Amino acid sequence: MFTTLYIRELQNYLYSLRFQVSFVIVVLVFALGSISFVSSFKDLHKNYAQYSKAQQETIGKLAENVSKVATVPNYFVTSPRENSIVADCKENYLPNRIRYSAYNVFNYSVRHDSNNPLLSRGDSLSWSFIVSMFLSFITLLFAFDAISGEKEERTLALVFSNAVPRRTFLCSKLLSIVTVVGLMELIGIMISLLILAVSGQVQLNGSFMIETGGFILISLLFITTFAVFGLLSSVVTRYSNISLLISLCFWLFAAVIIPNTSVFWAKKLFSIPTSEEVAQKRHEASYDINRNAPAGSWSSNSRDPFYPRHELRANIQTNLMNNDKKYNDAYYLQQFRQFEQTRNFTLLSPIAQFDYMNEAFLGGGYLRFQKNWNDLHIFQERFLQWFKDIDAKDADSPHWYNPYEDYSTSKKPVAIDQIPQYQEQIASFGQRIEFISGYLIAMIVTIAVLFIACFYFFTRYDVR
Repeated sequence: MFTTLYIRELQNYLYSLRFQVSFVIVVLVFALGSISFVSSFKDLHKNYAQYSKAQQETIGKLAENVSKVATVPNYFVTSPRENSIVADCKENYLPNRIRYSAYNVFNYSVRHDSNNPLLSRGDSLSWSFIVSMFLSFITLLFAFDAISGEKEERTLALVFSNAVPRRTFLCSKLLSIVTVVGLMELIGIMISLLILAVSGQVQLNGSFMIETGGFILISLLFITTFAVFGLLSSVVTRYSNISLLISLCFWLFAAVIIPNTSVFWAKKLFSIPTSEEVAQKRHEASYDINRNAPAGSWSSNSRDPFYPRHELRANIQTNLMNNDKKYNDAYYLQQFRQFEQTRNFTLLSPIAQFDYMNEAFLGGGYLRFQKNWNDLHIFQERFLQWFKDIDAKDADSPHWYNPYEDYSTSKKPVAIDQIPQYQEQIASFGQRIEFISGYLIAMIVTIAVLFIACFYFFTRYDVR
Protein backbone atom coordinates (compact mmCIF):
# COMPACT_ATOMS: atom_id res chain seq x y z
CA MET A 1 0.00 0.00 0.00
CA PHE A 2 2.75 2.46 0.97
CA THR A 3 4.82 1.71 -2.14
CA THR A 4 1.82 2.22 -4.41
CA LEU A 5 0.95 5.56 -2.82
CA TYR A 6 4.60 6.67 -2.82
CA ILE A 7 5.06 5.92 -6.53
CA ARG A 8 1.78 7.66 -7.34
CA GLU A 9 2.80 10.81 -5.46
CA LEU A 10 6.28 10.72 -6.95
CA GLN A 11 4.91 10.55 -10.49
CA ASN A 12 2.49 13.40 -9.83
CA TYR A 13 5.30 15.64 -8.64
CA LEU A 14 7.81 14.68 -11.35
CA TYR A 15 5.33 15.36 -14.16
CA SER A 16 4.12 18.65 -12.69
CA LEU A 17 5.03 22.07 -14.06
CA ARG A 18 6.25 23.23 -10.66
CA PHE A 19 8.90 20.49 -10.68
CA GLN A 20 10.11 21.36 -14.16
CA VAL A 21 10.41 25.07 -13.40
CA SER A 22 12.00 24.43 -9.99
CA PHE A 23 14.47 21.94 -11.46
CA VAL A 24 15.70 24.41 -14.08
CA ILE A 25 16.09 27.16 -11.47
CA VAL A 26 17.97 24.93 -9.02
CA VAL A 27 20.37 23.60 -11.66
CA LEU A 28 21.11 27.10 -12.95
CA VAL A 29 21.73 28.45 -9.44
CA PHE A 30 24.06 25.57 -8.55
CA ALA A 31 26.02 26.08 -11.78
CA LEU A 32 26.20 29.85 -11.35
CA GLY A 33 27.26 29.50 -7.71
CA SER A 34 30.05 27.07 -8.64
CA ILE A 35 31.38 29.29 -11.43
CA SER A 36 31.33 32.27 -9.07
CA PHE A 37 33.13 30.27 -6.37
CA VAL A 38 35.89 29.14 -8.72
CA SER A 39 36.62 32.73 -9.72
CA SER A 40 36.48 34.19 -6.20
CA PHE A 41 38.41 31.31 -4.60
CA LYS A 42 41.25 31.79 -7.07
CA ASP A 43 41.49 35.46 -6.08
CA LEU A 44 41.27 34.65 -2.36
CA HIS A 45 44.00 32.03 -2.66
CA LYS A 46 46.22 34.48 -4.55
CA ASN A 47 45.70 37.23 -1.96
CA TYR A 48 46.42 34.83 0.89
CA ALA A 49 49.63 33.63 -0.79
CA GLN A 50 50.79 37.24 -1.17
CA TYR A 51 49.96 37.95 2.46
CA SER A 52 51.84 34.84 3.65
CA LYS A 53 54.89 35.84 1.58
CA ALA A 54 54.85 39.33 3.10
CA GLN A 55 54.61 37.82 6.59
CA GLN A 56 57.63 35.62 5.96
CA GLU A 57 59.62 38.62 4.71
CA THR A 58 58.72 40.52 7.88
CA ILE A 59 59.80 37.61 10.07
CA GLY A 60 63.05 37.44 8.11
CA LYS A 61 63.82 41.05 8.99
CA LEU A 62 62.89 40.57 12.64
CA ALA A 63 65.15 37.50 12.89
CA GLU A 64 68.15 39.83 13.13
CA ASN A 65 67.04 40.55 16.71
CA VAL A 66 65.43 37.72 18.66
CA SER A 67 63.77 40.16 21.09
CA LYS A 68 61.94 41.80 18.20
CA VAL A 69 60.77 38.37 17.08
CA ALA A 70 59.19 37.98 20.52
CA THR A 71 57.82 41.49 21.04
CA VAL A 72 56.65 42.73 17.62
CA PRO A 73 53.00 41.65 17.16
CA ASN A 74 52.33 39.04 14.52
CA TYR A 75 49.04 38.23 12.79
CA PHE A 76 47.39 34.92 12.14
CA VAL A 77 44.94 35.11 9.25
CA THR A 78 42.70 32.19 8.39
CA SER A 79 43.32 30.68 4.97
CA PRO A 80 40.53 30.21 2.39
CA ARG A 81 38.65 26.94 2.97
CA GLU A 82 38.29 24.64 -0.04
CA ASN A 83 35.01 23.33 1.37
CA SER A 84 33.54 26.84 1.50
CA ILE A 85 31.68 25.92 -1.71
CA VAL A 86 29.63 23.65 0.55
CA ALA A 87 28.97 26.41 3.11
CA ASP A 88 30.79 29.69 3.73
CA CYS A 89 29.83 29.39 7.43
CA LYS A 90 29.35 33.18 7.64
CA GLU A 91 33.12 33.61 7.85
CA ASN A 92 32.84 36.96 6.07
CA TYR A 93 31.24 38.30 9.26
CA LEU A 94 33.36 36.47 11.85
CA PRO A 95 36.86 37.42 13.04
CA ASN A 96 39.50 35.99 10.71
CA ARG A 97 42.61 37.74 12.03
CA ILE A 98 44.21 37.35 15.48
CA ARG A 99 47.08 39.53 16.73
CA TYR A 100 49.62 37.90 19.04
CA SER A 101 53.21 37.94 20.22
CA ALA A 102 55.31 35.70 22.43
CA TYR A 103 53.89 37.53 25.45
CA ASN A 104 50.18 37.73 24.72
CA VAL A 105 47.27 37.01 22.39
CA PHE A 106 46.01 40.56 22.05
CA ASN A 107 42.80 40.74 20.04
CA TYR A 108 40.89 39.63 16.97
CA SER A 109 39.44 41.50 14.02
CA VAL A 110 37.85 41.06 10.60
CA ARG A 111 40.17 41.31 7.61
CA HIS A 112 38.50 42.13 4.29
CA ASP A 113 39.83 40.20 1.32
CA SER A 114 38.52 42.77 -1.13
CA ASN A 115 40.76 45.64 -2.21
CA ASN A 116 37.68 47.83 -1.89
CA PRO A 117 35.86 47.40 1.47
CA LEU A 118 32.76 48.92 -0.13
CA LEU A 119 32.58 45.79 -2.26
CA SER A 120 32.79 43.33 0.62
CA ARG A 121 30.83 40.23 -0.22
CA GLY A 122 27.59 39.14 1.38
CA ASP A 123 26.32 35.58 1.40
CA SER A 124 27.86 33.56 -1.41
CA LEU A 125 25.93 31.12 -3.59
CA SER A 126 27.25 28.13 -1.67
CA TRP A 127 25.39 24.83 -1.56
CA SER A 128 24.19 25.65 1.93
CA PHE A 129 22.77 29.01 0.85
CA ILE A 130 21.00 27.44 -2.13
CA VAL A 131 19.43 24.76 0.04
CA SER A 132 18.46 27.09 2.89
CA MET A 133 16.99 29.84 0.69
CA PHE A 134 15.85 28.20 -2.56
CA LEU A 135 15.15 24.56 -1.76
CA SER A 136 13.39 25.37 1.52
CA PHE A 137 10.99 27.61 -0.39
CA ILE A 138 10.56 25.04 -3.16
CA THR A 139 9.82 22.35 -0.57
CA LEU A 140 6.97 24.44 0.82
CA LEU A 141 5.64 24.96 -2.71
CA PHE A 142 5.44 21.19 -3.14
CA ALA A 143 3.92 20.55 0.29
CA PHE A 144 1.47 23.37 1.01
CA ASP A 145 -1.43 21.88 -1.01
CA ALA A 146 -0.61 18.21 -0.53
CA ILE A 147 -3.79 17.68 1.52
CA SER A 148 -5.94 20.79 1.13
CA GLY A 149 -5.30 20.85 -2.62
CA GLU A 150 -6.49 17.28 -3.05
CA LYS A 151 -9.55 18.08 -0.95
CA GLU A 152 -10.43 20.96 -3.27
CA GLU A 153 -9.99 18.68 -6.30
CA ARG A 154 -12.16 15.98 -4.65
CA THR A 155 -9.41 13.37 -5.05
CA LEU A 156 -8.81 13.06 -1.32
CA ALA A 157 -12.26 11.62 -0.68
CA LEU A 158 -11.72 9.21 -3.56
CA VAL A 159 -8.48 7.93 -2.06
CA PHE A 160 -10.04 7.34 1.35
CA SER A 161 -13.05 5.59 -0.13
CA ASN A 162 -10.64 2.65 -0.02
CA ALA A 163 -9.08 1.19 3.12
CA VAL A 164 -6.07 3.51 3.15
CA PRO A 165 -4.53 4.23 6.57
CA ARG A 166 -4.03 7.94 7.10
CA ARG A 167 -0.60 7.35 8.57
CA THR A 168 0.49 5.55 5.40
CA PHE A 169 -0.95 8.25 3.16
CA LEU A 170 0.75 11.05 5.12
CA CYS A 171 4.12 9.29 5.15
CA SER A 172 3.96 8.65 1.40
CA LYS A 173 3.32 12.35 0.84
CA LEU A 174 6.24 13.31 3.06
CA LEU A 175 8.72 10.87 1.55
CA SER A 176 7.78 11.75 -2.03
CA ILE A 177 8.31 15.47 -1.39
CA VAL A 178 11.69 14.86 0.24
CA THR A 179 12.68 12.56 -2.63
CA VAL A 180 11.77 15.05 -5.35
CA VAL A 181 13.50 18.01 -3.71
CA GLY A 182 16.48 15.86 -2.72
CA LEU A 183 16.79 14.70 -6.34
CA MET A 184 17.03 18.30 -7.53
CA GLU A 185 19.69 19.00 -4.93
CA LEU A 186 21.70 15.89 -5.81
CA ILE A 187 21.76 16.72 -9.52
CA GLY A 188 22.75 20.30 -8.71
CA ILE A 189 25.63 19.11 -6.52
CA MET A 190 26.82 16.70 -9.22
CA ILE A 191 26.94 19.56 -11.74
CA SER A 192 28.79 21.68 -9.20
CA LEU A 193 31.35 18.92 -8.57
CA LEU A 194 31.89 18.61 -12.31
CA ILE A 195 32.62 22.34 -12.57
CA LEU A 196 35.01 22.14 -9.61
CA ALA A 197 36.81 19.16 -11.13
CA VAL A 198 37.28 20.95 -14.45
CA SER A 199 38.52 24.13 -12.75
CA GLY A 200 41.15 22.32 -10.67
CA GLN A 201 40.79 24.87 -7.85
CA VAL A 202 39.55 22.32 -5.30
CA GLN A 203 41.01 18.92 -4.50
CA LEU A 204 38.11 16.47 -4.65
CA ASN A 205 39.78 14.05 -2.26
CA GLY A 206 38.29 11.60 0.20
CA SER A 207 37.89 14.19 2.95
CA PHE A 208 36.02 16.54 0.64
CA MET A 209 33.70 13.76 -0.53
CA ILE A 210 32.96 12.77 3.08
CA GLU A 211 32.05 16.38 3.80
CA THR A 212 29.86 16.40 0.69
CA GLY A 213 28.09 13.23 1.82
CA GLY A 214 27.58 14.65 5.29
CA PHE A 215 26.15 17.84 3.83
CA ILE A 216 23.66 15.88 1.72
CA LEU A 217 22.44 13.97 4.78
CA ILE A 218 22.10 17.18 6.81
CA SER A 219 20.27 18.92 3.98
CA LEU A 220 17.83 16.02 3.60
CA LEU A 221 17.02 16.38 7.28
CA PHE A 222 16.53 20.11 6.73
CA ILE A 223 14.28 19.53 3.71
CA THR A 224 12.24 17.11 5.80
CA THR A 225 11.62 19.88 8.34
CA PHE A 226 10.10 22.17 5.73
CA ALA A 227 8.20 19.32 4.09
CA VAL A 228 6.59 18.43 7.42
CA PHE A 229 5.62 22.03 8.07
CA GLY A 230 4.20 22.32 4.56
CA LEU A 231 2.04 19.28 5.26
CA LEU A 232 1.03 20.76 8.61
CA SER A 233 -0.10 23.97 6.92
CA SER A 234 -2.09 21.83 4.50
CA VAL A 235 -4.01 19.92 7.19
CA VAL A 236 -4.94 22.84 9.44
CA THR A 237 -7.19 24.38 6.79
CA ARG A 238 -9.50 23.25 4.01
CA TYR A 239 -8.27 25.83 1.50
CA SER A 240 -4.94 25.65 -0.31
CA ASN A 241 -4.58 29.44 -0.59
CA ILE A 242 -4.65 29.73 3.20
CA SER A 243 -2.15 26.86 3.42
CA LEU A 244 0.14 28.79 1.08
CA LEU A 245 -0.14 31.90 3.24
CA ILE A 246 0.75 29.93 6.38
CA SER A 247 3.74 28.35 4.62
CA LEU A 248 5.01 31.72 3.40
CA CYS A 249 4.72 33.18 6.90
CA PHE A 250 6.76 30.27 8.27
CA TRP A 251 9.44 30.75 5.60
CA LEU A 252 9.64 34.48 6.30
CA PHE A 253 9.91 33.77 10.02
CA ALA A 254 12.69 31.22 9.53
CA ALA A 255 14.63 32.90 6.71
CA VAL A 256 14.16 36.62 7.32
CA ILE A 257 12.77 37.60 10.71
CA ILE A 258 14.84 35.41 13.06
CA PRO A 259 18.25 35.90 11.34
CA ASN A 260 17.80 39.66 10.86
CA THR A 261 16.64 40.37 14.40
CA SER A 262 19.33 38.32 16.15
CA VAL A 263 21.43 41.40 16.98
CA PHE A 264 18.36 43.11 18.46
CA TRP A 265 17.57 40.13 20.68
CA ALA A 266 21.23 39.79 21.67
CA LYS A 267 21.26 43.37 22.97
CA LYS A 268 17.91 43.02 24.72
CA LEU A 269 18.20 39.54 26.21
CA PHE A 270 21.96 39.02 26.59
CA SER A 271 23.37 42.51 26.99
CA ILE A 272 27.05 43.12 27.74
CA PRO A 273 29.00 46.34 28.44
CA THR A 274 29.99 48.50 25.50
CA SER A 275 33.59 48.58 24.31
CA GLU A 276 33.81 52.21 25.44
CA GLU A 277 32.85 51.26 29.01
CA VAL A 278 35.46 48.51 29.10
CA ALA A 279 38.10 50.81 27.61
CA GLN A 280 37.35 53.45 30.25
CA LYS A 281 37.86 50.96 33.09
CA ARG A 282 41.02 49.65 31.45
CA HIS A 283 42.44 53.15 31.06
CA GLU A 284 41.65 54.00 34.68
CA ALA A 285 43.49 50.89 35.86
CA SER A 286 46.43 51.72 33.57
CA TYR A 287 46.54 55.22 35.00
CA ASP A 288 46.75 53.79 38.53
CA ILE A 289 49.62 51.52 37.48
CA ASN A 290 51.53 54.47 36.04
CA ARG A 291 50.79 56.66 39.05
CA ASN A 292 51.99 54.05 41.55
CA ALA A 293 55.07 53.00 39.58
CA PRO A 294 58.51 53.82 41.06
CA ALA A 295 60.19 56.97 39.86
CA GLY A 296 62.20 56.46 36.69
CA SER A 297 60.13 53.51 35.49
CA TRP A 298 60.00 54.97 31.99
CA SER A 299 63.73 55.72 31.77
CA SER A 300 65.80 53.95 29.13
CA ASN A 301 69.29 53.74 27.68
CA SER A 302 69.48 51.98 24.33
CA ARG A 303 73.27 51.61 24.57
CA ASP A 304 73.29 49.83 27.95
CA PRO A 305 71.04 46.76 28.37
CA PHE A 306 72.05 46.56 32.07
CA TYR A 307 70.86 50.09 32.80
CA PRO A 308 69.19 49.52 36.23
CA ARG A 309 65.97 51.30 35.38
CA HIS A 310 65.36 48.95 32.46
CA GLU A 311 64.11 46.45 35.03
CA LEU A 312 61.59 49.03 36.27
CA ARG A 313 60.56 49.72 32.68
CA ALA A 314 60.11 45.99 32.00
CA ASN A 315 58.00 45.65 35.15
CA ILE A 316 55.65 48.52 34.32
CA GLN A 317 55.25 47.36 30.73
CA THR A 318 54.44 43.86 31.97
CA ASN A 319 51.94 45.24 34.48
CA LEU A 320 50.27 47.34 31.78
CA MET A 321 50.07 44.35 29.45
CA ASN A 322 48.59 42.15 32.16
CA ASN A 323 46.08 44.87 32.98
CA ASP A 324 44.99 45.12 29.34
CA LYS A 325 44.86 41.34 29.12
CA LYS A 326 42.68 41.07 32.21
CA TYR A 327 40.04 43.46 30.92
CA ASN A 328 40.21 42.39 27.28
CA ASP A 329 40.03 38.65 27.96
CA ALA A 330 37.09 39.12 30.32
CA TYR A 331 35.31 41.20 27.69
CA TYR A 332 36.04 38.64 24.98
CA LEU A 333 34.53 35.91 27.16
CA GLN A 334 31.41 38.05 27.54
CA GLN A 335 31.27 38.47 23.76
CA PHE A 336 31.64 34.73 23.22
CA ARG A 337 28.91 34.01 25.78
CA GLN A 338 26.55 36.56 24.22
CA PHE A 339 27.19 35.13 20.76
CA GLU A 340 26.55 31.55 21.89
CA GLN A 341 23.39 32.49 23.82
CA THR A 342 22.06 34.35 20.78
CA ARG A 343 22.74 31.33 18.61
CA ASN A 344 20.79 29.15 21.01
CA PHE A 345 17.90 31.61 20.79
CA THR A 346 17.94 31.58 16.97
CA LEU A 347 17.62 27.78 17.01
CA LEU A 348 13.90 28.56 16.74
CA SER A 349 14.63 28.86 13.02
CA PRO A 350 15.29 25.59 11.12
CA ILE A 351 17.51 27.59 8.77
CA ALA A 352 19.68 28.62 11.72
CA GLN A 353 19.84 24.99 12.83
CA PHE A 354 20.91 24.00 9.33
CA ASP A 355 23.59 26.69 9.13
CA TYR A 356 25.06 25.77 12.52
CA MET A 357 25.11 22.06 11.64
CA ASN A 358 26.99 22.75 8.42
CA GLU A 359 29.42 25.02 10.22
CA ALA A 360 30.12 22.33 12.81
CA PHE A 361 30.47 19.48 10.32
CA LEU A 362 32.75 21.44 7.97
CA GLY A 363 34.92 22.78 10.79
CA GLY A 364 34.37 26.40 9.76
CA GLY A 365 32.80 29.55 11.14
CA TYR A 366 32.65 29.99 14.89
CA LEU A 367 34.06 26.52 15.60
CA ARG A 368 37.12 27.36 13.51
CA PHE A 369 37.59 30.75 15.14
CA GLN A 370 37.24 29.36 18.67
CA LYS A 371 39.72 26.57 17.98
CA ASN A 372 42.33 28.98 16.59
CA TRP A 373 41.75 31.39 19.47
CA ASN A 374 42.31 28.66 22.05
CA ASP A 375 45.18 27.02 20.16
CA LEU A 376 46.97 30.36 19.82
CA HIS A 377 46.93 30.82 23.59
CA ILE A 378 48.65 27.45 23.95
CA PHE A 379 51.12 28.32 21.19
CA GLN A 380 51.86 31.71 22.76
CA GLU A 381 53.06 30.06 25.97
CA ARG A 382 55.39 27.77 24.01
CA PHE A 383 56.60 30.74 21.96
CA LEU A 384 57.49 32.69 25.11
CA GLN A 385 59.30 29.72 26.62
CA TRP A 386 61.31 29.32 23.41
CA PHE A 387 62.37 32.96 23.62
CA LYS A 388 63.29 32.71 27.31
CA ASP A 389 65.41 29.63 26.63
CA ILE A 390 67.38 31.54 23.98
CA ASP A 391 67.65 34.64 26.15
CA ALA A 392 68.92 32.60 29.10
CA LYS A 393 71.94 31.52 27.04
CA ASP A 394 72.96 35.10 26.24
CA ALA A 395 75.44 36.55 28.73
CA ASP A 396 74.86 40.01 27.28
CA SER A 397 71.24 40.01 28.40
CA PRO A 398 70.03 41.05 31.88
CA HIS A 399 66.92 38.88 31.34
CA TRP A 400 64.41 41.58 32.28
CA TYR A 401 61.47 40.61 30.11
CA ASN A 402 59.72 43.57 28.52
CA PRO A 403 56.66 42.54 26.44
CA TYR A 404 56.87 45.53 24.08
CA GLU A 405 60.55 46.51 23.80
CA ASP A 406 64.01 44.99 23.41
CA TYR A 407 65.95 47.14 25.91
CA SER A 408 66.72 44.40 28.44
CA THR A 409 66.72 41.06 26.61
CA SER A 410 68.89 39.35 24.02
CA LYS A 411 69.42 41.06 20.68
CA LYS A 412 71.19 38.12 19.06
CA PRO A 413 70.10 37.02 15.57
CA VAL A 414 68.22 33.77 15.14
CA ALA A 415 67.71 31.48 12.16
CA ILE A 416 64.31 31.86 10.52
CA ASP A 417 63.68 28.13 10.51
CA GLN A 418 64.12 28.08 14.31
CA ILE A 419 61.37 30.63 14.94
CA PRO A 420 58.11 28.97 16.08
CA GLN A 421 55.26 29.76 13.71
CA TYR A 422 51.64 28.99 14.40
CA GLN A 423 50.00 26.47 12.09
CA GLU A 424 46.23 26.05 12.07
CA GLN A 425 45.04 22.62 13.15
CA ILE A 426 41.75 21.68 11.51
CA ALA A 427 39.15 20.28 13.90
CA SER A 428 38.97 16.50 13.71
CA PHE A 429 35.79 14.77 12.60
CA GLY A 430 35.32 13.64 16.21
CA GLN A 431 35.37 17.25 17.42
CA ARG A 432 32.99 18.26 14.65
CA ILE A 433 30.50 15.51 15.51
CA GLU A 434 30.63 16.57 19.17
CA PHE A 435 29.98 20.19 18.18
CA ILE A 436 27.11 19.27 15.85
CA SER A 437 25.24 17.02 18.29
CA GLY A 438 23.22 19.76 19.99
CA TYR A 439 22.04 21.26 16.71
CA LEU A 440 21.22 17.81 15.34
CA ILE A 441 19.07 17.02 18.35
CA ALA A 442 17.30 20.39 17.98
CA MET A 443 16.39 19.66 14.35
CA ILE A 444 15.21 16.11 15.07
CA VAL A 445 13.02 17.41 17.90
CA THR A 446 11.63 20.08 15.56
CA ILE A 447 10.72 17.46 12.96
CA ALA A 448 9.16 15.19 15.57
CA VAL A 449 7.01 17.97 17.07
CA LEU A 450 5.83 19.17 13.65
CA PHE A 451 5.05 15.65 12.45
CA ILE A 452 3.10 14.78 15.61
CA ALA A 453 1.07 17.97 15.20
CA CYS A 454 0.55 17.22 11.51
CA PHE A 455 -0.64 13.68 12.19
CA TYR A 456 -2.91 14.88 15.00
CA PHE A 457 -4.71 17.36 12.76
CA PHE A 458 -4.84 14.93 9.84
CA THR A 459 -6.59 12.25 11.89
CA ARG A 460 -9.34 14.82 12.51
CA TYR A 461 -9.36 16.18 8.97
CA ASP A 462 -12.62 15.97 7.03
CA VAL A 463 -11.62 14.41 3.72
CA ARG A 464 -15.07 14.90 2.13
